[in-house]
Amino acid sequence: MPKLKAPLLSLGAWGRITKNFVIRRRQKLSILEEKPIPKDAKTALQLSWRHMYQKAIALWNALSQEEKQEWESLARPKHMTGLAYFVSQALRPNPGLYLPLQGGTMQGEIDMAKYLIKNLPTPVDDQDAANKEYVDAITPGADFPMKLKPAITRWVQPCWLSANYLEVIAPTADRIYYMPIFVSETTTYIRIGVYVAVASKGTCDLRIFNWDNGLPSTLVLSCGTVDTGTIGAKEIVISQQLTRGYYFLAYRFTGTPTMRGIHYSTLLVPVPGIAQGIDQYYRDIILYADAPYADPAPTPTGAENVFYTFAYLREN
Repeated sequence: MPKLKAPLLSLGAWGRITKNFVIRRRQKLSILEEKPIPKDAKTALQLSWRHMYQKAIALWNALSQEEKQEWESLARPKHMTGLAYFVSQALRPNPGLYLPLQGGTMQGEIDMAKYLIKNLPTPVDDQDAANKEYVDAITPGADFPMKLKPAITRWVQPCWLSANYLEVIAPTADRIYYMPIFVSETTTYIRIGVYVAVASKGTCDLRIFNWDNGLPSTLVLSCGTVDTGTIGAKEIVISQQLTRGYYFLAYRFTGTPTMRGIHYSTLLVPVPGIAQGIDQYYRDIILYADAPYADPAPTPTGAENVFYTFAYLREN
């Protein structure tokens, strides 16, 4: 419907004729022209503020009636509606009622009340927050750059230390021995082995098991078998990464060769033993089970002393 301020054919007519045309007065002339339609440039700044406004409205709609009434009371002395005052505070530059969704600076501590912070990216700067994936990857120590690593062949019994070796111990045939180890940082081991001091016809089956509250649990790796019919170092090529934590190296012999173990003198072990005697506070630490291998590992039924610490891992 036309909305003119004077008769259409009069000299002073102006206003809208149709939805698309208007009459304007310029320099005492009446000019018929198309109604201008403002262009929506959709600039980054415009879109950012629209996004913020939509979020502010969503926050208002999420308020209870009691909370909205509180805003109405605060807005009344300012001659504003509760909605208008709420939005004005929500959209204030930082510090405002809320931290801007597009970023800002906190002015105090945040208590998450046991709620999670989701979708954190991988940290870049020293002060960036870290997500669980990043922490899990580095906490065990993914090979610290300051660690001494000369170009030598290094066989280890992780977190075991003894100044003396003993070469007179023969294992019981068909018995699984569980040797506890502690891996201090994520390490990829490339060999596992034992040393035969006196040969005996048969084999040694070497495996690695996970640790569960002091007992061997699920199988990590079945490494294979070595021949104990000749003396010397017996090794198997593997490629197994172990993260920081406790594990068991397991070995089961079909014969009774004499093996190289370690002596209890000047000994450091990764965990305390289970013996009760005051003179054997860590000696009985090698668990055993008279059973064939299985997964999960057969439950230990006894323990031997540290002389039965036979297995080694090679790091490089």
